[in-house]
Amino acid sequence: MQTLTLMLLFISPLFLPFSTAAKTPQDLLRSSCAQARYPTLCVQTLTNQVTPTTKPLDLAQAAVKASLTRTLTLSVYLKNTLKSQVKPAVESTASNRKRVALNDCVAQITDSVSELNQTLNELKHLHMGTFEWQISNAQTWASTAITNGNLCVNGLNRKGAEEKVKMEVKRRVKDVSMFTSNALYFISKLGESRNPKPHSNSKN
Repeated sequence: MQTLTLMLLFISPLFLPFSTAAKTPQDLLRSSCAQARYPTLCVQTLTNQVTPTTKPLDLAQAAVKASLTRTLTLSVYLKNTLKSQVKPAVESTASNRKRVALNDCVAQITDSVSELNQTLNELKHLHMGTFEWQISNAQTWASTAITNGNLCVNGLNRKGAEEKVKMEVKRRVKDVSMFTSNALYFISKLGESRNPKPHSNSKN
């Protein structure tokens, strides 16, 4: 009986619909997004994901997927920008520093793509016995993805990238960071929704 009770406590906040007769799914989405870092973006991103059967875990996964999509687009942009930088026959120190900065950005955002993929995979395979550890992993990977974007922009500033490229990268990184910050918020909400914490396996 105790095991069954723990399983129900694990399942209800994560895997059951959050809609009630008193509120529409959109009302609940707005309520869920109210404390997000970027609440308006949160509602805009997830509004098409909400149905009467939407679960909190669904929102967390959808938020991570949105962040991953934006990060993949940024990764492609950076790779294409780096390829477009024609290396002169005699490269100056300043020119070399710019290329190194862009190359570093490519590596950092590629890492972010990997980390967000890991985050999404973790959320798809939550278990009662390892729930806290998995949520911690997901939070760490999402946070690191944000840090990678900051490192990319700081590197461009420090190494004197072309102003046009620097501003566009900064704009795109900020966009990605906003999506990832909201995804991190939903991951954290999942972690906070558990009481008591689980100690046996549940959904695969």
